[in-house]
Amino acid sequence: MPTFPATLPAALVDGYMLAPVDQTARSEMEVGAARVRRRTSSRNDLIDVSWIMSASQFATFRAWFEDSTTGISGGSSWFNMSLDVGDGSITAEEVRFKGPWKASRDSSVWRVTAQIEVR
Repeated sequence: MPTFPATLPAALVDGYMLAPVDQTARSEMEVGAARVRRRTSSRNDLIDVSWIMSASQFATFRAWFEDSTTGISGGSSWFNMSLDVGDGSITAEEVRFKGPWKASRDSSVWRVTAQIEVR
């Protein structure tokens, strides 16, 4: 399984947001309270992350993101990344990008933001 490149910075604390995915299915009844049931017992979290990267780090990130041999095939593959998922420590987690990343340039650095899902 691919790993987030060690040459790239860790995710910033500023803007880091963890949100669990709704694990229930809800059926509204014609009369009475809705029925709610659990769909899965697996933990699925969404995390909003951002990084500040130099131009060379950003080039490394883009190449790794697109590479289908050693990277994550345009964001479609799962990979390992060290993250804080709220259990008291930073641990290696299996994650993948939920959608495309975004980048904005601020003077000589790039701010890259994305939403990733944890399994």
